[in-house]
Amino acid sequence: MLKKNIVKMILDISLAITFVLLMNPRVFNGLPFHEVAGLVIGVAVLIHIGLNYKWVVNTVKNIFNRSLSGKARFGFLLNVLLLVSMAAIIVTGILISKVVFPHFSGGENHALRELHDIFSKVTLVLVGVHIALHWQWIMGVFRKICKTKEGYWRKSSLAIIAFLLLLFVASMQWLAVNVKPNEEALKPKFEHKVAQAGEMTAPAGFREREFPHKEHHGNSQPLLVIFSHFTIWTFVIVPVYYIEKRMRKKRKLTV
Repeated sequence: MLKKNIVKMILDISLAITFVLLMNPRVFNGLPFHEVAGLVIGVAVLIHIGLNYKWVVNTVKNIFNRSLSGKARFGFLLNVLLLVSMAAIIVTGILISKVVFPHFSGGENHALRELHDIFSKVTLVLVGVHIALHWQWIMGVFRKICKTKEGYWRKSSLAIIAFLLLLFVASMQWLAVNVKPNEEALKPKFEHKVAQAGEMTAPAGFREREFPHKEHHGNSQPLLVIFSHFTIWTFVIVPVYYIEKRMRKKRKLTV
């Protein structure tokens, strides 16, 4: 059971890191990474569901059973919303693709780009709530990995975790320095046409407005992207976790 939980933990951490990196399409080499990793994360989500299929099946069977806890019902609803929002991100991403599926892109579809961005932000919040609901499980797995049954710290486990963390930080930094995004691929098609026509300097009024659909994603340094979005998750996880904890205590008192 512990081995399976470790596999699930590694997959979930990888999913979380990849997802927040996808929040900025200029990370690493830009759209190639953004689009390919977006498809990979879709497959990883299906694997995540497969690893938890027993819970899914049992919850579906008992969804109308009064014995099913409110937390389980809420968790099931949350997972359905997550699945829908992730599917919406992938579908809209394919439709506006410029690298993997360029033939689907019939021009700059502003509505699809906005939907893609909205569903991404909604999913970010939903994932934060999902993590909060499973925080006890996460801490339980970490305790089993890092502590013996007697309560002593496993120095070997802590050393491995520290090494993997340093390796991850070093690899992110190396990629940030050596892999640069293709800014041309990130420009809207109309902007390309203006540049190709030799009209490199747009009218002042047009420059001030810029392109209404042009993305502003801030710093594309991967470690900063990860830190900033994990910070956002913290503001979601902490209140949801304590609200759920308080509700759990109330349920125990009423039983």
